[in-house]
Amino acid sequence: MSTAIVYVILFSLLTIMVIGSSKARFLALFTGIVLFPLGISFLKSPTLRPQDLFLYGFLVVAFMKDREYFWEDFKAFPLKTPLLLILLCHFASVYFNEGFKVKQFYACTREFVELYGYLFAAFITTKRISISHLMKGLYLFTAAICILGILEILLQGNYPYTYICRAFPIYSGYYSLDSIISCIQEYRIRAMVTTAHPTAYGTLLCCLTLFFASIWNRSYIEKNKLLALYAVLAINLFLCGSRTGMLCAGIGILLIFLQNRSIVLKFACAGLCFFIAATYINTAIEEFSQQSKGSSLSLREQQMLFTLFQIQQSPIVGNGTGYTKNVFDYDDEGRPINDASIGGLESIVFRSLIDYGFIGLAAYYFYDLCLFLLFFRRRKVMWTASVGYHMVFVSTLFFTLSGHIGNNTAFAFLLDGILLGSLYRDKDDSENSEDAPESESSETKQIEEAPTAP
Repeated sequence: MSTAIVYVILFSLLTIMVIGSSKARFLALFTGIVLFPLGISFLKSPTLRPQDLFLYGFLVVAFMKDREYFWEDFKAFPLKTPLLLILLCHFASVYFNEGFKVKQFYACTREFVELYGYLFAAFITTKRISISHLMKGLYLFTAAICILGILEILLQGNYPYTYICRAFPIYSGYYSLDSIISCIQEYRIRAMVTTAHPTAYGTLLCCLTLFFASIWNRSYIEKNKLLALYAVLAINLFLCGSRTGMLCAGIGILLIFLQNRSIVLKFACAGLCFFIAATYINTAIEEFSQQSKGSSLSLREQQMLFTLFQIQQSPIVGNGTGYTKNVFDYDDEGRPINDASIGGLESIVFRSLIDYGFIGLAAYYFYDLCLFLLFFRRRKVMWTASVGYHMVFVSTLFFTLSGHIGNNTAFAFLLDGILLGSLYRDKDDSENSEDAPESESSETKQIEEAPTAP
């Protein structure tokens, strides 16, 4: 019965994506990639996952239904150069390690599309519709996942995630499906809802917190409803147990709060933050030094040494696409077995260096810088630009500290994309208004004021 319900939800979302409006299509995409985690698939080779169906389905439907606008939006997309540079760096890594192998170039291209395709998908959505049209749907979506996060802890088991993963023939997640999954630990409460990992859930919550915090002074949603949403978001940030998520969300909210404040208040807050950091630095170091309580400083040190060892032979171009997936063993069911002394690669720096070398890492941060500057230069013109550069800064910090887990980049890219698309939509609207003919009342006024013939 649970399997049938899972497939009904899956195909209902896909149907909405095909026949629905642009707004419904985007909300179906957002819901689908959160509801169906990365570790499940229909086929193993080639890999066919629900997330692939949502992303490629969205792009195909957008192309078929809005073909004329699709190419215009692609031309207007402002990140083509940095993204092309990333793709070329990935190609260079494959070529210098594997030679000209079509399969490896296919894998490289597909990984690139499935990483950055969400940014373009969101961009073309708000390039054509107002971001305010998405607010109610995003609000309801956020409230729903927050309720699920609270229920997960109260029930001491993640029933939705377990039933969803059991419904698919292939599962390669972090947890065993032999019983109802629970991430609750003796030293830390951990919720992940239907994402792949509590850290991935922390990424989603962090980005949504910044997004909704930025609309407090706007009339999109009533303030009492926003206050309720802020409360459940804060509760879920605590329940997910992601220290990186809580830290980055706090930094982002502080930056948004200080944006239009006086320089005196900004310096006062900076001094206060410095005082707090100096006071509790020893406590923080002691907390992160305990190896039995999740990620620790010694664990990160081992990951850094592991990375340096892996890139010795090819530090410039790396070892090629997917190399980091091959350095860890897998059990009989295809689940990754991490070395206890390493625990994974908890930073985009480690993974990028191993797979794509220093050129790949440089290209990644160059892309982040370009996106940051796109927003920053327009910060005084459009509110979406202001929250945009805060979002880019915080998400870059998050991925640097905790890495890519369970396609958590998609959550950030979708929100970055709708902010970016809204920015360019506003730009087009202003240009169109300047080029538009004078209104009828203006023309009438000119006729009335013109001298009459004798």
